[in-house]
Amino acid sequence: MRKALFIDRDGTLNVDVNYAHKVEDCHLLEEWIWEVLQKCRDAGYLLIVTTNQAGIDKWYYTEEDFWKFHAELERQLGMQFDKVYFCPYHPDISGEHSWRKPNNGMILQANTDFDIDLSASYMIGDNLKDIEAWNKSQCKTILINKQNNLDVTDSHVVPEYVVMSWQEIEKIILHT
Repeated sequence: MRKALFIDRDGTLNVDVNYAHKVEDCHLLEEWIWEVLQKCRDAGYLLIVTTNQAGIDKWYYTEEDFWKFHAELERQLGMQFDKVYFCPYHPDISGEHSWRKPNNGMILQANTDFDIDLSASYMIGDNLKDIEAWNKSQCKTILINKQNNLDVTDSHVVPEYVVMSWQEIEKIILHT
């Protein structure tokens, strides 16, 4: 079995602009993310992006736009992810879908595709929907609260770790 980092995209890897899809709007959340990701890959972690992309279902952008944005993200990082799973559906348009976070369908599919030890894997995201999806899958959870604007004390979903930077993420994954 392999271990993985399940990583949300918008607000976790790149700066979250409303329905991020334009290549010119692609900016890394922190410039040294690639170093942390490479160290994790060197430590044996698969790097898997799992992201809701309801803007596709809402006709704000196309799947082609999504992939162009993703290609720019990988170019800025100087690396490719092992796999990208995305949910293009919005419940008000297409109904509920098992892949749409806070559901954990993307993780279950990754587990089928890669035979992942979920208990040895981490989820990194910037909102509680991310954390809820990964709690259902029994991964370790890291909430990146870059703006320090999320209050998890009133939530039924509690991440194992709350951090403000990718450097803190590195310490958790590689040094605990």
